[in-house]
Amino acid sequence: MKDTTRKIAIASMLAALVCVATMIIKIPSPLKGYINLGDCVVLLSGWLLPPGYSFLAAGVGSALADVFSGYAVYAPVTFAIKGLMAVVAYFAEKC
Repeated sequence: MKDTTRKIAIASMLAALVCVATMIIKIPSPLKGYINLGDCVVLLSGWLLPPGYSFLAAGVGSALADVFSGYAVYAPVTFAIKGLMAVVAYFAEKC
């Protein structure tokens, strides 16, 4: 049980870090979006946590950043894409 609690705590902290890193530094892109440091933390969560935890950490953090930044309509899609991005990073590291 102790290991599960540790993974949940790390996933929660990474979700908060994804949200903050996504919202703090925004570099506008020509495609009406922006480039941010949140993707670095998304990949980090994939490398540090098992797939389920990393999916939730990356997805929740990115979706919250969308909601707080006024892009709530994109939050569900962002949740799925960033979550899958973390899972792919997990399995890419294992290869």
